[in-house]
Amino acid sequence: MSSLSQVLKFNPRLSWSAIWRWWQDGLLAWLPDRVRRWLAGSARRLVLSVADEGWLLLREEAGQRQELERLDPLAFDGQKASGWFRTEKPRQWVLRFPADQALVRVLVLPLAAEKNLRQVTGFEMDRLTPFTATQVYYDAVVLERQPQSRRLQVELTTLPRAVVDPVLTPLRRQNLPPDALEVANGRSGLNLLPPEQRPRRGRWNQRLRMVVMILSLMLLIAAVALPIAQQRLLVLETSAKVAQAQKAANQALSLRDQLDQSLETSRMLTQKKQSVPARVDLLRELTVSLPDDTWVERLQIRGNNVQIIGQSSKASALIGIVEASKLLNGAGFASPVTTDPRTGKERFALSAQIGREP
Repeated sequence: MSSLSQVLKFNPRLSWSAIWRWWQDGLLAWLPDRVRRWLAGSARRLVLSVADEGWLLLREEAGQRQELERLDPLAFDGQKASGWFRTEKPRQWVLRFPADQALVRVLVLPLAAEKNLRQVTGFEMDRLTPFTATQVYYDAVVLERQPQSRRLQVELTTLPRAVVDPVLTPLRRQNLPPDALEVANGRSGLNLLPPEQRPRRGRWNQRLRMVVMILSLMLLIAAVALPIAQQRLLVLETSAKVAQAQKAANQALSLRDQLDQSLETSRMLTQKKQSVPARVDLLRELTVSLPDDTWVERLQIRGNNVQIIGQSSKASALIGIVEASKLLNGAGFASPVTTDPRTGKERFALSAQIGREP
């Protein structure tokens, strides 16, 4: 399960800070170790632990705790604390009090109180504790959500100001205001200091880290998107070339079809020309074949058909003569043969097909 899923499971009312942490963790995982450590910042905490036997200056990091120095509460040396603060450069400067000086109560509040939990507990402080909100430093954390009953189980932790201020005031005078006020063995994330009293340290470093992280994210997106954009551009260029080649191929095919059609037409014309004799050859053939006693009054050629109208002494013999010709076939009379009373010859109308039968 991803860290974001875990956050969603733990808190259905997902905050922007949780989204930011999830996104930050995911982004840091892509970067080199040294860059990741720098961007994540130091996890070191410098803790001033207040106890009856004295004050302890502690270093806490990665679950480890180390005692740095013991300070005299009666003669507090702010220079030593400032020196350790400059040397350690902690992410957080913490003031911690013993658990026996805190008042801890478990409350049941309406579910809607979670949005303004600190304000709600502050308003109800005099009813929930022997103190008013101005007499204590306090904070509350959610222990359990009960959506069915619309209830919220909350742990309220308070420290009297009379106990905290004698320690907090000298630190502020030394220009060492703590980032957090905690109780020993308290809940994680508990900070009893009011938000307006928490110093804003390292804002420029945080902004610089944020800028670097945003730039890293942009570079990461560019590194992923650039090859995709290049491949898309290559595909578009290739598609344009393919379309151009396809157009040229279509034009070539069209020209080839036109050429084939022209060749076929030329071939047909050539074949037709070869199969149909010239008109001069046809006239010569008729002149030679027809008997001398035959007169041609009209010769009509339409396409492959020829019609001969005239007079002959013996018209019936003409069909055999025409059929014997190398240039004509299918001879036959187009109308009955009649006798011309003026000349005494037979008038005929004969038709035939030009060319020999295959």
